[in-house]
Amino acid sequence: MYPEGGAEPAPATDYNEPITQKIGAHLEGLIPIILIVIIGFLLALKFGVIDSRTPIIGSVADILGPSIGSGEKTRLLIIGATSQEVIDILNDQRDRVEYITRTTDTLERNPVDQLANFDIVMLDQSEQSNKEVSKKLGEALQRFVKNGGKFILVGDSGIRRPDTFDVIGWRNTFGDIVPVECDRVVNNQPTCTAPILVNGKLLRQDERHRIMQGIDIFPADPFRNATFRVFNVSETGREIAYIQSVDIDKKTYPAVVEKNLVIGKVIYFNYNPGITRGIFESTLNYLGVVQ
Repeated sequence: MYPEGGAEPAPATDYNEPITQKIGAHLEGLIPIILIVIIGFLLALKFGVIDSRTPIIGSVADILGPSIGSGEKTRLLIIGATSQEVIDILNDQRDRVEYITRTTDTLERNPVDQLANFDIVMLDQSEQSNKEVSKKLGEALQRFVKNGGKFILVGDSGIRRPDTFDVIGWRNTFGDIVPVECDRVVNNQPTCTAPILVNGKLLRQDERHRIMQGIDIFPADPFRNATFRVFNVSETGREIAYIQSVDIDKKTYPAVVEKNLVIGKVIYFNYNPGITRGIFESTLNYLGVVQ
């Protein structure tokens, strides 16, 4: 019997509907969302919100192969004059790391565009007396890191600006990206302007950090110590390793400090990283696009 009112029964569900039709029906609903995502992505590229270092782009590059993204080698820019020990390590890594050295002056013209050509930027003025970085270059480095770039800072590099004599330290030039601060004063002198020679050892602080994997202490020989040129800075980031003197007071100083900025990373070395080959090589692996 039919229901009252003469209504015909509802048609039975077609369980034999082809699977391609079912999938097509779902995809039609997703098309507007996909278009919105693509448009947002293109606008972010246009206005510099993201670039080729942003993780989603890097992931796509990893999937599609070396023709997209960073290429086969990690591209490293050294700003300033680094130690010969660092250069020796980089020369030994030429099959994996392609590096060039430039002065701050050569980066004053379109620094944002110039920095965008590299995966890692290292500011190391250890081998020169001039520790200046302009506000313009400092802001470009901030943008580089916040767009996913990797930045290595060594010692007292970049603590001064060429246009003012009353700025000491990193915050006024680099904003909040540097994982240490020069906020201590001894005898009316900022501590980041007064190097200290420390005879002692470098010890691992973060047990699980990739930079220190396999390295507990340097030098590993219990009867040997090393001499480190350090600064009495205060860390604002994640301390990975520290230096302890062999003096009776066993005073300690930050050695390697990291700051993560969502997608970018900054590593600070409070000594010449070239004297600890294993740590510096692990840092290149940790920061580099090519593992």
